[in-house]
Amino acid sequence: MNENLRRAEFIDGRRDKERTRAESWHWDGRMEELAAMKRSHPEMFDRMGPTALMSLGYYEQDKKLAAQHGRDVTNGGK
Repeated sequence: MNENLRRAEFIDGRRDKERTRAESWHWDGRMEELAAMKRSHPEMFDRMGPTALMSLGYYEQDKKLAAQHGRDVTNGGK
């Protein structure tokens, strides 16, 4: 991305991308099952396709950001 665009501010202030991602995170049972498989059956998880691996990576990162911003990420996010 162009360096000037990256440093640009919006009319209502700079965007906090981490906060935005944290606020938009939603608990997903399928991703939680995939994360459990990653922990319990790593050999099976390693055979998953790249789309599933990337999706879980983004989900886990957003979940981590949500927790850092004070959101409840346990028990279905409720």
